[in-house]
Amino acid sequence: MDTVHDLGGRQGFRPIPNVAEDDSPLFSDEWKARTWAIAMMSMKKLTTDRTGWTLDWYRHVLERLPPDAYLGLDYFEKWILAMMVTSVDEGVAGVQEFFDGRASSRTFEYEAPRPAVEVSPIGARFKAGDKIVARRDVATMHTRLAGYVRGRPGVVDSVNGPQPLPDEKAVGTIRREQTYVVRFRMSDLWPEAGDSADSLRIDMWDSYLEPA
Repeated sequence: MDTVHDLGGRQGFRPIPNVAEDDSPLFSDEWKARTWAIAMMSMKKLTTDRTGWTLDWYRHVLERLPPDAYLGLDYFEKWILAMMVTSVDEGVAGVQEFFDGRASSRTFEYEAPRPAVEVSPIGARFKAGDKIVARRDVATMHTRLAGYVRGRPGVVDSVNGPQPLPDEKAVGTIRREQTYVVRFRMSDLWPEAGDSADSLRIDMWDSYLEPA
């Protein structure tokens, strides 16, 4: 699914300014550090408890934000919303508790955890040197297939090894697919780079590719 988060290669968003000359602080505000810490602890617990939660589900939650909210909110404000949604989805908290600003109970439990399901892996179809074309259509609700390479030709640079497919991992299904480093010529991605000899290398899953 194409959503506002996939901004790679799009024009009209102006340069990103350097808002702080001093890059030494890890976080520009204390609340951002707290948000990061809470998120890390929450993610670790959800994973340790084997609730079926996955990082790709968390990413999909962020991708479902309305375009004006996604583009207007601070990076860590989005994290706060994603953690709230995850808490409700996992049955840890109710919407009313967030409105009230406090938990309704001192006990902690999951309403109905859905453990991830591991299914049969998918073997490799390509090897280094094979010519491919990135798929154009994506039917899944979450994908790591960047919009600017869809339908464009490339060459498999190397074979990385199997990794869980994000498209299925977002819904709690662990299916390992072969991944590759794919090389795309810049001139094939953007018309204004027609005279460029540069190339772009991207890690891609097997099901994102078709033979050229």
